[in-house]
Amino acid sequence: MQTKIHDTVDVRDEVVPFYFGTSPQRLYGCHHPPQASRGKSSAVVLCPAIGQEYNQSHRVIYQLAVLLSRAGFHVLRFDYFGCGDSEGEFEQGSIVQWTKDIHTAVGEIQVRSGQPRVYLIGLRMGATLAMQAAVDCCHVKGICLWEPVLCGNRYLQELAESHLVFLDEWRHKIKQTRGTGEGSPEEFTGYPLTYEMRREMEAINTDHIKLSSGIRLLAVTNYDELGCVSDLDRIKEINPHAKIQVIPDQTKVWKEFYRRLTPHKTLRHIVKWIDNLQA
Repeated sequence: MQTKIHDTVDVRDEVVPFYFGTSPQRLYGCHHPPQASRGKSSAVVLCPAIGQEYNQSHRVIYQLAVLLSRAGFHVLRFDYFGCGDSEGEFEQGSIVQWTKDIHTAVGEIQVRSGQPRVYLIGLRMGATLAMQAAVDCCHVKGICLWEPVLCGNRYLQELAESHLVFLDEWRHKIKQTRGTGEGSPEEFTGYPLTYEMRREMEAINTDHIKLSSGIRLLAVTNYDELGCVSDLDRIKEINPHAKIQVIPDQTKVWKEFYRRLTPHKTLRHIVKWIDNLQA
């Protein structure tokens, strides 16, 4: 039986905010209990983007959580260490730490939902972190990668370009901060990027990530462009069981500073994909 998906978000949808994990690295999370009369036999963890991309896509991640809960899933959306409302400062975070945070989030939603099977949905860097976390997490049964970061150097270039656009728009209010040497932070749209974090990001290359054939894998892009599709095809070359889906939709939800557009087609497709895995 297919679940009917509604685009609008009602303020009555239940959300339970809380902290979890171990101090001084407690993480902030929001549990969306299933709103359907009959809950699903698995739970979902949403892995957000980082930095300014997190801020821009926060509303969309919230809407996705609501739609999944209405479809009958227990959903956990959370902030990585040093991000959002979690403990720590952004410059204290790392790729390794944020990957561990996903493992912590998986364990938390298992306890709260009573469901051992978990699906991960990641946007941008969150998708990349989800792939890395799933390599050694036997409880993850499916992953949806939404515009994943597949090349660290290209991602850093995109951050730099976004920073310049941001400064150009707000040059009369913002002063650009430059690092003074190795180990000092460089600011990208308000978020410091330390030397160590840059090295980690430069090393990102998903070509070596091979997931178990038992993990269902969906990679989504909203742009029917040769570069975007060919990058996702590399995932399929390494993981033949992966499904690549192009969904022409609204502009980049993680990059627009002034517009708040909801990619309804993409959200509906992701919810339907996970819902069908329950059949």
